[in-house]
Amino acid sequence: MRAAVFAILLLVIYQGEALKCNFCFSKESDLCTPTRTQTCSGADNACGAVILTAPVSSSFRQCMNMGVCQGWISTPGAFATCCSTDLCN
Repeated sequence: MRAAVFAILLLVIYQGEALKCNFCFSKESDLCTPTRTQTCSGADNACGAVILTAPVSSSFRQCMNMGVCQGWISTPGAFATCCSTDLCN
């Protein structure tokens, strides 16, 4: 019984709290102002902020997978930042 309680306690401590990111979307070329926070889940392990200038102007902040976020950094016409601490975007 003690082993089961200890295992559950370790699992809770190991998981910690989910990452929280700012969330917004805009059809403007300036970075949108956060309208709410978003709790990340699944493979979404980063907060991203992306500005798109071509082919259409828009911007967004949200939870996303770090690999996807880093892909935005190398996308022509996009300016992106990726981070992994609460509300860092």
